[in-house]
Amino acid sequence: TNDISRYIGLLDPWYERNVLGLLNLPMGVLCQCAKPEAEPQEDSREQLPILADMILYYCRFATRPVPLQLYHTELTFIGGEKRTEVFIHSLELGHSAATRAIKASGPGSKRLGIDGDREAIPLTLQIAYSKTAASGRSHWNDVEKVCTSVRLSKACRRHEELAAKTECLNLTMTEVVKRQNSKSKKSFNQISVSQIKVDKAQIIGVQSSFAVCLDQDEQKILQSVTRCEISVCYKPRDCDPLAPRGSPVAPQDPSEFQSLLCLPIATFSGALP
Repeated sequence: TNDISRYIGLLDPWYERNVLGLLNLPMGVLCQCAKPEAEPQEDSREQLPILADMILYYCRFATRPVPLQLYHTELTFIGGEKRTEVFIHSLELGHSAATRAIKASGPGSKRLGIDGDREAIPLTLQIAYSKTAASGRSHWNDVEKVCTSVRLSKACRRHEELAAKTECLNLTMTEVVKRQNSKSKKSFNQISVSQIKVDKAQIIGVQSSFAVCLDQDEQKILQSVTRCEISVCYKPRDCDPLAPRGSPVAPQDPSEFQSLLCLPIATFSGALP
């Protein structure tokens, strides 16, 4: 996805220069095959467009592993069923996730229509989030918001922000300040976007359910979710970071990198100093 591509580019300068750099080219150039059709083919394999060929080359020959921190989410559905998922970069819920589901439905999506946040039906959400103070203690905040969409994503924008001590999530809320009724059948939202850096979050639909999308992946869209809890992913031997607030939890040392559960990916450059 776009988010994960930019994140890998942050980790690996070769990828940023040779793969993401191609995105500045016109679409017609990106769709061209890497080899001219006039050249004799060495085998019968279909020739890939330039961008796909470069990504395939990267997947085959990148050998230096870099750990990507994983995030953990526990989802509760309308029927009470619970499901645990992990994601690398972002989690979206509400209108933005529902829009991805519509686009993923294929040609039929044109009949359904896709509205923006101004035309979306708002959700009343109970949002609790935790921020870690300089002392290392977590402070929880609880708010009730009327939102169209909520997004949690990696807050790092530069390589130096990738350290375990500083890496956290951006909680972005698209809040409905006022809902205006027009003479037509549609109503319009006056929206405000706010962003907070958090360590953990818990989102509950108030008498409503919502869609959730992980890492902008159309194959990872889950419907009819009523509760969503998000935190950094720890190895099983560590204490559960999603333990209920108020319960005794052993202190976590964020500088202990081995306590985090990471996904190793292969890169050309390897871990940068």
